[in-house]
Amino acid sequence: MEPTPTPSVTPPLSLERLASRRLSDRIFYLLCLGIACSSVAILVLLLVAIGYQGASSLTPTFLSSSHDPENPDAAGMYPALVGSLILCLLCALVALPVGVGSAIFLEEFRPRGRALRWVHGFVQLNIANLAGVPSVVYGLLGLTVFVYMFQWFGKLEQNSISGLDLWGVERYYQFLALDERSAIFIPIENPAEPTFQFSESLAGLDGQLRPIQVQAWEPGQRRPLSAEALARTVRVGEIGGVVEIHRWYYFRLPFGPSLLAGSLTLALVILPIIVIASQEALRAVPNSLREAAAGMGATRWQMTQQVTLPAALPGILTGGILAMGRAIGEAAPIFVVLGGNIGKRTGPEHLLDSCVTMPILIFSWADHPVERYRQLAAAAIIVLVVLLLLMNATAIFIRGRR
Repeated sequence: MEPTPTPSVTPPLSLERLASRRLSDRIFYLLCLGIACSSVAILVLLLVAIGYQGASSLTPTFLSSSHDPENPDAAGMYPALVGSLILCLLCALVALPVGVGSAIFLEEFRPRGRALRWVHGFVQLNIANLAGVPSVVYGLLGLTVFVYMFQWFGKLEQNSISGLDLWGVERYYQFLALDERSAIFIPIENPAEPTFQFSESLAGLDGQLRPIQVQAWEPGQRRPLSAEALARTVRVGEIGGVVEIHRWYYFRLPFGPSLLAGSLTLALVILPIIVIASQEALRAVPNSLREAAAGMGATRWQMTQQVTLPAALPGILTGGILAMGRAIGEAAPIFVVLGGNIGKRTGPEHLLDSCVTMPILIFSWADHPVERYRQLAAAAIIVLVVLLLLMNATAIFIRGRR
């Protein structure tokens, strides 16, 4: 009978080694605590500096007025606030379904064939690489694909009609009335003529696009006396130029520097982030749930729809909200696609209308030589930070509730 081997016993640590380990743990803990506190201190210092510069400018007028290049005290960020919110809403409507659907396909419907597995790995690798591409590169991509569409539908030029208008546009000749404060519109009969010389009374529209009878007046005749008659009378020989009136459902190709082009570009920026976050949420679902669903005879789609996706939904929503937080603060792709014009007085009126965003407005104000505009830039930063904190708080709330 062989003797039972005696198990090895680890000798106890000496007091000196135990004290050394505890000291090392303490030093590492204090080092991590110092790094965390320094990060929080930098953030607090930044918020205090911004609050000191811009808190006095946060007034109801600031949130309800537009940029004023002549009177900085009356300037506001309403068009930029509305433009950023609508831009991010359209971006979410495009990026979230595509990103979540891509993640479900890559994670839950993995191919079994060798060639398809290679394609799957290639796509997965490129998605990870796209998450690190600078956003200005996406801006150049959006400029080529969405704004110009490779010039397939005509070259975009300033103050010219080009491209393919599909619906929602009306063209008129615009004339100046005798009172010099009212505009009169005459429907175009021949779109090929860029100008039109007024010669006789015609049916037209006033400045509010209401039907009126436009009267002709020749120099030397008696001018109308009433303000109403002056507002619908045009001098004979007056040259009218072509103007376009766009309805809320206006659509054309290419998109041009528009709200739709900017939202699609931002969707490209955050799409890899949504895909990766959604994949991580799907991987966190226990395999036992999948095995139980398969044991009950569920198909792959039934398993994904009724078991996996509901369990991963909190993580998916959290990743989507954090991705939208990045989108609302992006400036480089929007600057490339939409330009740096901040003079728009209202929010976007249709999908192909131009818009102003908060990052572009902040960039323009911060670079302005007038000190008052730099204070307004700090106030706009406060509003942007508050929106980001609200979005992050929403993500934390969703994660905590589920």
